[in-house]
Amino acid sequence: MTFPDVDVVIVAHDSGAMLEGAVASVEGQIAPGRIIVVDSGSSDGSVEAVVAAHPAVRVISVENRGFAAANNAGLAATGGEFVLLLNPDAALEERCVEPLVSRAKSNRTAGIVSPRITDPDGSTQIGSFGPFPTLGRALATRANRILHVLMRRKGDGRPEVHGTTPVDWVTGACMLVRRRAIEAVGPMDEGYFLYYEDVDWCHRMHDGGWSVLVEPSACCMHHRGGSGGGGSAAAQKAYRDSFYRYCTTYHLRLYALAARAGLVARRAAGGRG
Repeated sequence: MTFPDVDVVIVAHDSGAMLEGAVASVEGQIAPGRIIVVDSGSSDGSVEAVVAAHPAVRVISVENRGFAAANNAGLAATGGEFVLLLNPDAALEERCVEPLVSRAKSNRTAGIVSPRITDPDGSTQIGSFGPFPTLGRALATRANRILHVLMRRKGDGRPEVHGTTPVDWVTGACMLVRRRAIEAVGPMDEGYFLYYEDVDWCHRMHDGGWSVLVEPSACCMHHRGGSGGGGSAAAQKAYRDSFYRYCTTYHLRLYALAARAGLVARRAAGGRG
């Protein structure tokens, strides 16, 4: 059997039992020995359990300096034409890698190709791709949600793609990245500890002349937040820090100011933030 020239990088930090599912979903879709688990300071035994069940997996141990830094450590240890970044709380469906690689090879300017990311129920996951964030788009989205409720429209506004679709950004939960694109624009920005590193990387891909695509003939199921405390105070702070870094990088001063004002208002009203 001929396998595509793909390495897989999975960052793990106390990822629990889902890590094994992520690894198992990849096996059989790429050549043996090309899965790298980057152990970013885990202490729950999940990495050891994966190695016991999947001895061909390579493990790189790093200190926990954030998701971007851990992914970069994995990227540096690979040499294939393509690298698939996969979250530990995600699992590829059958025949996911092949259509991603085929699409990338048929579109030589594609820097990143993402499968359709789904929730466990099979629906397309909200927030798995979209336009680059701006204040205007944020206000329009909020207005649409309010109008949606007031008019009692059906559905929840989940995005859908029909055929290969160029987009601004895709989630880092699962993305196939071209080696030449990484060499051209550089790895992830390690200034992002958690969140927005994927949006920033896609932005830099576009700035460098590379396209970002969603290929819906490939699917990956993602347990959003399944491998970490997305609702914890530390995660919320990491999100805010990354958001403000993104706003500074791309000159979105008004967006950052509006977000800070909203945070103050929520805290004054006794909300979380």
